[in-house]
Amino acid sequence: MILSFGAKNFWSFKDGFDISFELNSKVPKDISMGRSTSSVIGVKGANSSGKTQILKALDFFNYLGHRTFIANRESLYVESFFDNDDPVELYIEFETKAIRYTYEIELTKKEILRETIYKKKSRKTPIIERIKNQITKRTSEYSDLDLISLKPYASLINTVPNFKLESIGNDIENIYDYFGNIIGNVGARGALSDAEIYCYKEASQYYSDSPEALEFTTRIINKCDPSITRIDILDRTNEKGDREFFPIFYCDDIQYSKNWLTIYDLSDGTQALFKRLTQYWNVLLTGGVLVMDEFDTHLHPELLPILVDLFTDRNTNQKDAQFIFTSHNLEIIDHLGKYRTILVDKVNGESYCYRLDEIPSEVIRNDRPISNLYREGKLGGVPKL
Repeated sequence: MILSFGAKNFWSFKDGFDISFELNSKVPKDISMGRSTSSVIGVKGANSSGKTQILKALDFFNYLGHRTFIANRESLYVESFFDNDDPVELYIEFETKAIRYTYEIELTKKEILRETIYKKKSRKTPIIERIKNQITKRTSEYSDLDLISLKPYASLINTVPNFKLESIGNDIENIYDYFGNIIGNVGARGALSDAEIYCYKEASQYYSDSPEALEFTTRIINKCDPSITRIDILDRTNEKGDREFFPIFYCDDIQYSKNWLTIYDLSDGTQALFKRLTQYWNVLLTGGVLVMDEFDTHLHPELLPILVDLFTDRNTNQKDAQFIFTSHNLEIIDHLGKYRTILVDKVNGESYCYRLDEIPSEVIRNDRPISNLYREGKLGGVPKL
């Protein structure tokens, strides 16, 4: 689970931001669900306030772990505040396989300046540090790192798995795997459209290979459209001779000879659910992190808490998966409460953010709606129209 992450000089955040998932003893039990770390965080704010930039930081860790060790790379896909020359700094503190890690990196578009991995048992200890293309600090179990050549554009996390090092610890592999399980609809340039990342044929093949995932999706779609009681995945051979998969949605209570629909007969919202829920299922199954920008697009407001509660309910979230999202829906704040809501604002082109429980005020209480306070502009993060 992510405990906290942040960045400095990253996109519109000049002085930086820190997002904490940690919950203290003051958090009510119906919010914490007995966890010391939240499984959901919602990010609110006006258009262009910087909400998506926060999510980009998480996608950037996936990028560092899996998409930098590429031949002929000439730059790193990172943006500083108004493209200034100072380095960008990012960090993430997380726990995986019962081990707590902190990963820090400083870089520019031209090179990685510093990369440090800390491991915490009884205390936080640096186990590997890289300054530019040199390993400057390492524990004895990582002596084989001396055998590899680092590149200015490739992270350690993405470089090491490409070498067959016989005597090396499991920490880099653990971090590599964890960063690979940060998925969603956010890329280097912002939110990706459904058409860019979701395909009903690929989703159908996923469901064909995973009947449990199909059952999961059918239950949720049935809540959205009770007439749909069953989804079958069929296959056919296309004109190229390839096998492709497609869904049929059955309405078993319809008393006609035709009681089924194709995906093209469905609303945009139901189509979106069918495709997007593959990622929800995958993250819940692996204990990963789902990063969704405007996750409410095409979806009815009353469906949103159902999706959020997939992560708060221990029955559906047994692997401590996490969900961080942005949304323009207002009422979702009341569902999240002040401990799980981040507000983002911007002044003179610079973004800043804060968790609602950081506001020193008795106005915000867990037993009162927060949305009215937000609507009235008492909490910040609203458009200045």
